[in-house]
Amino acid sequence: MLNDREKILTALGEKSMKIFDIMKRANIGNQEVCQSLLLKMRDEGSIKFDIKKGVWSLS
Repeated sequence: MLNDREKILTALGEKSMKIFDIMKRANIGNQEVCQSLLLKMRDEGSIKFDIKKGVWSLS
């Protein structure tokens, strides 16, 4: 069974996405939890955020 972190990485492997699309793909119901996890993963260097487009993607 995949954890939330792995689900996010799998979803972003296909294409860059906005947070609501990531939540749908990874089946995460709470936006705050998802955003917190995305920020942690960004700090670790796993993913990046494009401020101009407002999308998350793999590094």
